[in-house]
Amino acid sequence: MGEPSTSAVRPLRRVIGNGGNGPESLVWKNWRWDLTAGICSGIYQGCIWAFAMQLARSRLHATRYEMAIAMAAPAFGYLFVLIWAHQMEGKAKLPFVTFTWFFTRGFFLLTPFLVRGVHSREWYILMISLTPVVFSISTPAYTAIMEQIYPESYRGRLMSFVRIGAAAAMLITARVMGHLQERAGLDYRWMFAIGGVFGVGTALAFGRLKLPATKSVSPPLFREFLGDSLRVLRTNISYRRFCIGVFIAGIGNLIASTYYPIYQVDHFHITPIQISNIVVASSLASLISLPFWGWFMDRFGPLTTTFCAVLINCLTPFFYAFSPAIWWLIPAGAANGFALSGVDLGYINTNLLLAEPGRASQYQAIHSTLYGIRGTIAPLLAIYLLHQIHSRWIVAFSLCGCTLLAGAALQILARNTHRNLMQRGG
Repeated sequence: MGEPSTSAVRPLRRVIGNGGNGPESLVWKNWRWDLTAGICSGIYQGCIWAFAMQLARSRLHATRYEMAIAMAAPAFGYLFVLIWAHQMEGKAKLPFVTFTWFFTRGFFLLTPFLVRGVHSREWYILMISLTPVVFSISTPAYTAIMEQIYPESYRGRLMSFVRIGAAAAMLITARVMGHLQERAGLDYRWMFAIGGVFGVGTALAFGRLKLPATKSVSPPLFREFLGDSLRVLRTNISYRRFCIGVFIAGIGNLIASTYYPIYQVDHFHITPIQISNIVVASSLASLISLPFWGWFMDRFGPLTTTFCAVLINCLTPFFYAFSPAIWWLIPAGAANGFALSGVDLGYINTNLLLAEPGRASQYQAIHSTLYGIRGTIAPLLAIYLLHQIHSRWIVAFSLCGCTLLAGAALQILARNTHRNLMQRGG
């Protein structure tokens, strides 16, 4: 399967503007519910994850290792994604997403009742660590659903529009919540509960998607499924090189992401409004970049998109390395938001591009498992490394930036390998 050409892209208005009961109308209806789920997700993110790590450090005085555990927890869940992908083989994918989202995001409704008393910090760390672990169950199913509901030739733009809605909702929500915390005394526990309401909304909206009927079949034995997954990395050279580049860049990004909230609190004593300013900068950059990345990916393909996005993301740790004042973190957040929009679209669609028909969830499971490995190691490695260099932030962030550069360079190799194979008809 080659990368999409512009000649294959029909005018987008024909896809999302038609009425009736034809296939294009179904794309439009699914896109509306996906967009609704995206907006709810943005509000959920703006209430909870825009502030979660900084609150752990500033309000609850989490240690550096507790911060590392919270950062590693989402990745730890991805270590088991191959198991979930195996369970999904031959089954309808939508319930795996909706039930997982409902319970993990709805769990934050209990924040005002759980995060209280002498064990507040332990409960808080448990909540922000456990929910992403369980959330990872939905990842391979979500990727397969994107393949089912959106045609390849304009999938990038349709997905980017959903992410625009999510980024806009997160921008507005984070700004409002930052002011309410600092100026109106809003208790963060009730802010998390509000986020939980909209988290449940994402599951309810996404559950309205109409997918093709799936004929239920028994999955293969897990050892056969695992062996087949490992063979992908041996036989699909383009995918193997893509994964190596992502792994190296991801190590640098995850180490840097562990440092960001610690540095913000310890070095600049960041306030909720200042956090919201960084989130706004990041979300605005996402809003601006998503139409560009959607067009760019449909024009040049997801491998080129991934390379360019990772290259831009290299700027973020260097901004932190040489930041003399807190306002430097605003362009750092903007660079991060601009880049991660492209990374998000690039990663998902590279899995769809390089996967054989019907194996999208398996490829996503491989990708997620590798994320689980590096994401579990990187935050703990970050704290150890910080101790070894005696908390010299310039050195720490510069190392992260150089690692990201190395990962971006390897993406060029993956892209060129895929192009050569396509030219030879491989």
